[in-house]
Amino acid sequence: MNQNMRGWIGSLIVLALCSFFTQCANIVPPGGGSRDTLPPRLVNVSPLDSTLNFNSNKVVFHFNEFVELDNVIEKLIVSPTMKRTPVITAKLRVVTLEIKDSLQPNTTYTFNFGDAIKDVNERNPIEDFQYVVSTGSYMDSLQLTGKVLIAETGKPDSNVAVMLYGNLEDSVVSKEKPLYLSKTKGDGSYRFRNLKPGTYRLFALKEEDRDYQYTQPEELIAFSDSLVRLSENMSDMNLALFNEIDTVKLEEEPEVTQAPPEKDKDKKPRKPRLQVGFDLNGGQQELGDSLTMTFNFPIRSLDSAQIGLYEDTTRKKVAFTLHQADTTAKAYKLVYSWKPGKPYELILPAGFATDTSGLQTAKTDTVTFEAKDLDDYGTVKIALTVSDSARNVLPAEDTSYQFVIQLVSGTEIKYSGVISNGKWEKGLIQPGEYQIRVIVDRNKNGAWDTGVYYGVPRKQPETVFSFKDPINIKKNWTVSPSVKL
Repeated sequence: MNQNMRGWIGSLIVLALCSFFTQCANIVPPGGGSRDTLPPRLVNVSPLDSTLNFNSNKVVFHFNEFVELDNVIEKLIVSPTMKRTPVITAKLRVVTLEIKDSLQPNTTYTFNFGDAIKDVNERNPIEDFQYVVSTGSYMDSLQLTGKVLIAETGKPDSNVAVMLYGNLEDSVVSKEKPLYLSKTKGDGSYRFRNLKPGTYRLFALKEEDRDYQYTQPEELIAFSDSLVRLSENMSDMNLALFNEIDTVKLEEEPEVTQAPPEKDKDKKPRKPRLQVGFDLNGGQQELGDSLTMTFNFPIRSLDSAQIGLYEDTTRKKVAFTLHQADTTAKAYKLVYSWKPGKPYELILPAGFATDTSGLQTAKTDTVTFEAKDLDDYGTVKIALTVSDSARNVLPAEDTSYQFVIQLVSGTEIKYSGVISNGKWEKGLIQPGEYQIRVIVDRNKNGAWDTGVYYGVPRKQPETVFSFKDPINIKKNWTVSPSVKL
């Protein structure tokens, strides 16, 4: 066998051996284990939690894995509150809290991190992580709990500041930061822990600037009518959050918002035109509702006598009323008792409307539409009962209130009415899903009224009960839910 042949055979043997060992040593990636869902675990902390006679300005937390901080400045709640916010840093498995403020003697301090501490890999948070120490020889242990609801809707709101003040002046909520601070959870509940016995004022505040002072008109406030005299644990300290509205409102002249004429060197300037539109859905008018006319500019004068409304089958001109719909002077409502399934024609002659700049409608508009049929709607029959627990929140000093029911679609109140003898019935309900609210209408004006804190007399907002399960209205159906407060 010559040398070339031996080399060729040797190469084949080497290739075969490589293939064999490659197959035998085929690397299979390890199967994936279960995802880590456990939050970091505190291994030790110095000084220890629940330390008495605490006098340190630094606290060091050691965890069993690498950790990071998530929005800790906003989530940290220190009670009693401090003038200077502590500095918190995270490095590897260690979180360090540096206290920059002087601590009060004989005081229990709670540092609640919420869910701000998370592991690095899966970002699993430690829920409601807190550290408690006392600068005295004992630990304050009283608790106060309750719920905060949005007064107008009867629904909870999360991250609302709930505040206790040792200063009992009425105006303290606008002048000072609270002594104790808590935040509501998703269900509206709040909890104060490690409180000192004493007398307090209780408030809640929904704000954007997080200064914990009631200083802006758009902020929502809630307050307890009576002082909180804390000598034992207290529960069910519920609050209703509302936007306080001034009783005196200045009427301002609507702003003219005409766009300037477009300029182009090759075109003549386009003159603005006064135009009107209608809220007809597919050329159909809702029964029991007005026809809304919307202009593109604020209207100074409108001659309703020039407008013609005709029942199209008979060409009979019918009488209607027309009134301004809001303060913009752009929307007007044409009120008429529409006949089910009947066609209509609306004729708007040129010049029937004039805007605030003197511009008039330039040409005659003719609008044809049809009123919906009765079968396009559903009917609601509601029976209301009041439980003993609900009676506890009703005005005990005044039994002259009435119940008003509201059907709400999204954020819009679509239908409302007064409950009589525990019942309310309404036809011509547009198909859809509705939330049910019940207002305790103290002044019998048929609507919800907000509260007043800075004013005379001071008053709570009217109570609203909101029901979790919606009702579904279908065409030509009657729905008869039983509602229990």
